[in-house]
Amino acid sequence: MELDVRFFPVTGTHQLSTDLVGLRANFHYGSGNVLEQHYADRTTMIWTGVSGDFTGVRQKEKTLRVFAVGPAQYFVTWYETGTVATAAHGEVFDGGYPIAVMADFERLVATAAYTNPREDGGQYFLVDQATIEILDKPHGWPSFPAPRA
Repeated sequence: MELDVRFFPVTGTHQLSTDLVGLRANFHYGSGNVLEQHYADRTTMIWTGVSGDFTGVRQKEKTLRVFAVGPAQYFVTWYETGTVATAAHGEVFDGGYPIAVMADFERLVATAAYTNPREDGGQYFLVDQATIEILDKPHGWPSFPAPRA
C-alpha cells in the first residue's frame, strides 16, 4: 500500500524528521511484548519480536513517517499491510494494520495505538504503553540518551 501524502506537509505544523534514522531500541510494552525497532532510513522501519506474542517475527515496514513534536519527542506512524496474530499462530493476515506511536526519548516512554489481527481473522484495537531501551543511537544527536551498557 502506498502512503497518501496529499495533505502534508502543511506550513506551520509538525515537520517530518530524520532524527531517528539509525536508531535501534527495544520497546517494552505493558502487553508483555518487547519489540526491537530499527529505523533503517527515513521511510523504513524494521521491527523484530524479542519476547511476547511476536517472538521471532521480523517485518520491514516501508510506510514509516516520523514527525518531531518537541525536544526528543516524536509522533511515529506506519501501515502494516500484513502481520501475524501471534508468532505461534504464524498465519499472515493482510487486512492492513495502522500503527501510531508517541515516543519521548528523553523520558524513554511511549504510547502506541494500533489494530492487530486476531487468530480468528478479526481485528482488535489496542492502546499499549512502553518503556524504551536504547540499543544504538542515531549519529549526530548528542542529546540522545546513551545506549545500554
